[in-house]
Amino acid sequence: MKKAVVFILSFIFLQSNLLFNDVVNSIVGIVGSMPITYEDFLSRKTFLTLQARSIGQKVTDDMVYKDLVEERIMYLKLKENNYVIEDNDVKRRLESIAKQYNMTSDQFAKQLMAEGISYEEYKNSIKKQIAMENLYGLVVNNAEISDEEADEFYNNSKDKSAFEADTLVKLSWIFFKAATFTEKGEKQELASKVRGMAARGQDFAELAKQYSEDEATRKNGGDLGYNLLYDAGKRSLPAQINAGLNLAKRGYKVGTVSSVRELVGKGFYIVKIMEIEKDMESIRTRVKNYLSEARMRESFIKWLDEETKRVSVQIYK
Repeated sequence: MKKAVVFILSFIFLQSNLLFNDVVNSIVGIVGSMPITYEDFLSRKTFLTLQARSIGQKVTDDMVYKDLVEERIMYLKLKENNYVIEDNDVKRRLESIAKQYNMTSDQFAKQLMAEGISYEEYKNSIKKQIAMENLYGLVVNNAEISDEEADEFYNNSKDKSAFEADTLVKLSWIFFKAATFTEKGEKQELASKVRGMAARGQDFAELAKQYSEDEATRKNGGDLGYNLLYDAGKRSLPAQINAGLNLAKRGYKVGTVSSVRELVGKGFYIVKIMEIEKDMESIRTRVKNYLSEARMRESFIKWLDEETKRVSVQIYK
């Protein structure tokens, strides 16, 4: 009797597994000649959900289907042009990514699994990325950006700092030491007074020589030298240099004098933008690269939309 019960239960369990496998492997869509299985859908949904959750967003089923459809459209186009993404291409890219994190491929795979990310799905995302890179050359209109276009875009940009990585900003400062609480009010008042003089056009170097209490820079008029605008915000920089760079980054011109600022526990200071040296060729190159990439993305998205309408797409929800 017990053997009969065990046999029946085993049979039911086997049938359930077979049924589950049928469901998982069932086709939920076809793009051209490429199927989408329910397993594809579940795996991609899990992967995209983890990505979206990290930036506080949600993923819908329609978004998952859209991603799977677009992926297959790309592969169909590559196949049409006799291009095959080899496993070795994906393997080399994965090894390169793992190396960036000082890991072996096996260690990287385990780390992904520990974070709940399917290694196979991650490989699929890398394969898709490689597909996009190769498709850009086939379907994207990569028109050259003229100097005039680049200059116009740069001049009309509200935040130019992204293109000014090589820009140098020369700064000077005046430091007012306030070692005790009693000195604090007195020195803050003096700093405000000197700041007013500087803002009205008095020679900043002479004011620094007269009022600054920073022994290292007072004799040379408070000179802080040239600093890369790109470094603005770096914690390793002294506060006075960061303050001046941030002024330049926000678009303030040469001659701008900061408001009175406090160096906690040390005193107060003002900083002035003395010179800004821009490498216009470097700036123009960065603007051109930015515009070129933006246009390529727009062109690729347009092609993908048109191809989605052209290719036979059937989704069975």
